[in-house]
Amino acid sequence: MEIVMPQLGETVAEGEVILWCKEIGEQVKKGETLFEISTDKVTMEVPSVENGILVKKYAQVGEVVGVGLPVATLQLEGETLQAERKTLPDLQKEQLAVSQLEPVKTSYSGLRSPAVKYLCKHNDVVLDDIQGTGNGGRITKKDILQWLSVNKTRDDASDTLSPAVRRLLAEHNINATDINGTGKNGRVNKQDVLNYIDNASANPSPVLNSETQDNAESLPEIKEAEPNSEFETVILFNHMRKMIAHQMTKSVNEAVHVSQGIDVCFDAVERVRLKCKDEFKVKYGCSLTPLSFIARAVCIALTEFPHLNAKVEEQTLITSRDIHLGIAVDLAHQGLVVPVIRNADDYNVSGLAKQIAQLATKARNNELDGGDLQGGTYTLSNNGVYGTAFTTPIINVPQVAILSVDAISRKPVVVDRDGQELVGISSQGMLTQSFDHRAVDGGYSGAFLNRVAEIMIHHPWQDEVAI
Repeated sequence: MEIVMPQLGETVAEGEVILWCKEIGEQVKKGETLFEISTDKVTMEVPSVENGILVKKYAQVGEVVGVGLPVATLQLEGETLQAERKTLPDLQKEQLAVSQLEPVKTSYSGLRSPAVKYLCKHNDVVLDDIQGTGNGGRITKKDILQWLSVNKTRDDASDTLSPAVRRLLAEHNINATDINGTGKNGRVNKQDVLNYIDNASANPSPVLNSETQDNAESLPEIKEAEPNSEFETVILFNHMRKMIAHQMTKSVNEAVHVSQGIDVCFDAVERVRLKCKDEFKVKYGCSLTPLSFIARAVCIALTEFPHLNAKVEEQTLITSRDIHLGIAVDLAHQGLVVPVIRNADDYNVSGLAKQIAQLATKARNNELDGGDLQGGTYTLSNNGVYGTAFTTPIINVPQVAILSVDAISRKPVVVDRDGQELVGISSQGMLTQSFDHRAVDGGYSGAFLNRVAEIMIHHPWQDEVAI
């Protein structure tokens, strides 16, 4: 039984194997984790769907495998028992029957593994040109790769690149032939490209004009700085940090970031929240936080400002009819993920509070799947839990806006009482939106923020909390 790379979302084309939890020959029980994979969206465990023995690994740690392609082969218990049932007389009869057959040309159309089919399709390989070395002359993945290594030149290297690698090369204007691939048969994988980009950034090639070129020999030698072992520690980025760095850099390079903030009065929200929070916790087992009220206000406002509930593709703005709200979740300072509440505008405050709690728990327990991270149209980042007063968040491209929720605190404010200005105490907090200026202008974003602030003050919040 072949275990393939699972589909982790409609936009994810491949996954990287980051850990093997079982070794070849080891017994595997149904539900036990075989290996762990990572994409630019999620890190997840891939469990066995049956009891059996791991008999083959098609990918090593660090290798990228396309969705639907085999990662491992599992010999099921039933298959093993069935093979053992054959007796010696049965085998002798089969051998005699085979020896009496006339040699015929074997058709391999029904004997191709998914990996062989994939390689043939993407490399225009004709099976008649290849001598199979598998059982009964079957053509294996190794046979295809060996044939390609002999018959394909390095100029054809781009034919075997994965979609994610092609995107990275295009974004950074890199030629695949400039990179030494570390994958099987010298294939360039995603990590090879990221390493190449890191090295190029750390050691940029100098651009010399005719004058400096003549004096190049007199230039001082530039030595790479080395960490002082006594005062400095070198910490290599793990896979998640590399993916976050890549996504953030992509956002800054693509979107035209502008940030706006607005002071918001939370008095109306806090009156209802503080009154209901204890009973809500007992009934639903989760907290009634200010974030759930803000999420509800954002959903209401987005229906009136649809250009912020959208994504940019090249020179077009594509608005979404549905509101799929991304909630940034911190993973104990080891990274972050952004699971999505689908059709968030269908929920009241109580429903949003439960959805936020469920997704945060799944994220921190590493239980998110690809579907939990797909399709977001707008994102909330709750930095206020750490006491921040003002944050300018980075847009989660291709979305066009993200809202940072900062700390809510009691502050002295000037209030109007019957035409007289008085100083009172109020629950105040800052909401900061970063938006893509390619998609909307400052006036549109400012009007949206003002509408959110109005909703926070005047919405009938008691009707939103079901207890």
